[in-house]
Formats: sequence, C-alpha cells, structure tokens
Amino acid sequence: MSKNLVTPKQEPMGPDAVRNMMLAAQKQIKDRQQELNFTVPTASPQQRLAELKGRIASQLGQLLPVPAEDRDRPVHVTIDKEGRTIDSLTGEVLQIPSRTPTLKANLRVQKKDVIKQELPKTKQNKEVVIEHPGLDASALHFDARIGTHPAVRNRRQLVFNKKGKYEEIANRQRAKAKLEKLQQEISQIAKKTGIAVENKVTIIQPKKFFSELDVPDVEWWDYVILQQNNYSSITPDASIPSMLTGITQLIEHPIQLKAPSEPNKPVLLPIHLTRHEQRKLRRQNRAEVLKEQQEKIRLGLMPPPEPKVKVSSMMRVLCSDAVQDPTKVEQYVRNQMAQRIRTHEETNAARKLSAEQRREKKTKRTTEDTTNGVHASVYRVRLLDDPAKRFKIETNCKQLHMTGCVVLCKDINIIVVEGGPKQQKKFRRLMLHRIKWSSSSKSHMDDDGSEEQNKEKNKCVLLWQGTVKERSFGEIKFKSCPTENFAREHFRRHGVEHYWDIGHNDSVLDASTD
Repeated sequence: MSKNLVTPKQEPMGPDAVRNMMLAAQKQIKDRQQELNFTVPTASPQQRLAELKGRIASQLGQLLPVPAEDRDRPVHVTIDKEGRTIDSLTGEVLQIPSRTPTLKANLRVQKKDVIKQELPKTKQNKEVVIEHPGLDASALHFDARIGTHPAVRNRRQLVFNKKGKYEEIANRQRAKAKLEKLQQEISQIAKKTGIAVENKVTIIQPKKFFSELDVPDVEWWDYVILQQNNYSSITPDASIPSMLTGITQLIEHPIQLKAPSEPNKPVLLPIHLTRHEQRKLRRQNRAEVLKEQQEKIRLGLMPPPEPKVKVSSMMRVLCSDAVQDPTKVEQYVRNQMAQRIRTHEETNAARKLSAEQRREKKTKRTTEDTTNGVHASVYRVRLLDDPAKRFKIETNCKQLHMTGCVVLCKDINIIVVEGGPKQQKKFRRLMLHRIKWSSSSKSHMDDDGSEEQNKEKNKCVLLWQGTVKERSFGEIKFKSCPTENFAREHFRRHGVEHYWDIGHNDSVLDASTD
C-alpha cells in the first residue's frame, strides 16, 4: 500500500490571498461586534503585542510545511483514468496538499508584509476606553485616552539639624566679613595713593564667593565609588574593598615625549684648556709642521731655507766671505734681517681681522640663539626721569642685542627686555647693582636739594623672569603714556598685557605698605 501512495501537488498561498483572508475575517468580527453592541475591553500594551504575535504566527503557519507526523495518511487510495486520487472505500475524490519547499529569505519577506498590513489596522480597530468617574464622556472636549490621577501629598519626616551646623555657618560669615573689611581698607589706601582702578589688584581680591549652604551631600570623587548621593552605605561593617571595583594598584606611566624646543643634535660643551695645556699643544703643532718641512726638503720637493744670519753671527757663519769683502757681507746680512722683519709683519697683517670682521666677531660673541625659546624679564622702576639712566638702559640693550620696551607712566615705569640667558644675566646686573637708583644728576635734583628723599623713593624691582616662545617687541624704545589705560593698550597691542598687570599690582601693594 505504501508504494501506491501519491501526494498531489497544491499551489502555495501568496501574500494577496493571505491579505484577503485576513480582511474578510476582520470584517466578520467587526459586524458581529456591532450586532452584539460589544466594546473592546482595555488591554495593556503587552497583551496587544502578544495577541498580534499570535495572529501573525497563525497566518504564517499556513505558509510553513506541515510536519510528517501531523499528516493524515490515506490507507485505501486508487487512481482513476483521469489521474485523480479516489478513496477506494467511499469513492470520494481526495485533495492532498502539496509540499512546496521555499527559502527562509522568502518567509522573512512574507512575514514583514503581513506585519506592515496588520499594525495600522489593529490601531484603528482597537479603541481604548477608560472610565473616568465624575466626568461626562459625551462632552465635546473629553478624551478617553487620558487618565486621571488623584493628588497625593508626600509625607515629610521630621529632620533634626546636626550639632555644630549653625556654628560652622556663623564662622564662615565672620571670616567673610573680616575679608570684606580688609578689602575696604585696601581700597581706601589705594584711593589715598591716587590709584583709581583698585579693582585690578587680582592677587588679593577673590573673584567669587560661594554660599555657605552650597555643601554637597557627597563629594564628586566619592560618588564615583559609592554610586549614590549619601554616605549611608559606609558603616563599620561595610566591606570597603568590594566597593573599589575597577581600582587596582596598576600605575600607568605616560610615554615620555620629546619637548618641542629640544634640539635634535646633542649640545657639546667646549673644553677649556689651561695655560700649560695650550703651550704644550702649540709646541706639538709646530713640531709636526717642522717635521713635514724637513721631509719635503729631504725628498727634494722644496729648496732648503737660507741660513739665518745676524750681524753678531756674521763672522762665524760666513768666515771666508766676510774676510774678503766685509762691506758686502754686512749689507747682505742687513737685507736679510729686514726681509725677515717684513715677512713677519706681512704675516701678522694677513692674520689680523678687518674692522668688519672684528665687528662680526663681537656681535657673534654677544648674540645668542633663541630658536628654542626667548628669555624675558620685567622690571619696575618708580622714577625714571634721569636721562643718564635712560641712556645706560638703551645703550646696554643695543650692545647686548636685546629687544624690549620701556613704558613711562606716573609712578609706574615698566622695563621689558628679551634675549638669551647670558644677555639677561648682564642686563640684570646692570639694573640691580651697577645703576645707583638712589643717586640723581645735579640738573634733576629737587629745588631744595633733597637728595635723601629721592634715595628713599626710587628703586628697581625684578617682577618676573622666564621663558617665552617668541619675541614680542623689536628694538628697545621708550614709550610715554599719560594714563594707565593707554599703557595697558600699548602692551595689549603686542599681546603681553599681563606684563602691565604684574607691574600695576606690585605698585599698588608697594604703595599700600609705605
């Protein structure tokens, strides 16, 4: 009997057939609901999603092949002349479904089509009905989708303040009042000294005050470990190592990178020889040159030098010739002596540097390489009205090939110089030791000759010295500024207005201490 079993083919259902079948089923359900006056109960999103998944699975179940155990196997089957399958017992024509294989890609596409068609229809057909007690559902502006929630008042617990809280706040307020009083005294002293912009004293005056109540419940560095807004989890029985997850004893050292100003080639320091070593080296060099000349004379590459004759050694060197014609021999010896002197002077003249070469040598000795950084210094002088002192500053800057500027203002004279470390060392000695700021020329003394008063007033202070990337000024020049704003603007144009801030703040502090 198993050999006579024949499975007829059946065409699979396409997406259009599935869609028409679903539309017909939905229409029947809707008509039935209208006849029974049925309202769709409120369903949660999880229930609607489960219902939609079940419906899609039932529709796709028809597209999938049926397992072998679920098929009904006919026992008495015969085939007539027309090729139809007939039950031998009942004589009925059997419709045996065909098993058409398909790919998973086709099944996924059909599933997407069914989902796209099903979602909009379920949203339109299902109406959520929410009962609102005390509201009229027939009102014009009634929306059944919006639910009402009764007003709930949170219970507040009784919280006691910790001991010492208000004492700490009072101490902070006293410290703040004391600081404000100190600032008022400083501002009054600044006004008495004639300085109008006392608010620029950024060294003393803080920029911002924080409120005493702005104390966080937990510090930000502790929040990373605790992951909560309080310290309630920190108890004597708490396991601290378990909280430190991710924190190990590993110390990561960054890769050492070369500085941008570091030279590519190593800097070799010159070796300074002693006087004895210099003489020894000179003797060795002269001996090598003399030995080379002797080898050339021995090989016949150069003629031997004439004998070095002097008047005192004439009779000993030229014995027979000196006796025969003494006058001629004496003239010969004197000519030879004059020739040696002339050769010596010409050699020295050829070795001597010209005026331009001497100037270049001196410039090279005083000029330093500033490609890897420029050393800058800022000085403040109270009085700089003496032309002799101005001349010394300008002349030394030019001789040392330094750049900078001198800003002259009332009681604030700022001197900025830029150059190499050796140049800064020499100029620093000039400003702090060589120039006597307490002395003044007779033409610039006071009318009553009070030189002691100028001695107490005038002084030079080194405000700052350090390294900058590049030069900000050209050749040193004197700039007279009538007001402080004009002086600050001059520094701002060169991008170094902080130089003026340093000098101004130091001047205010100096005036307040006097």
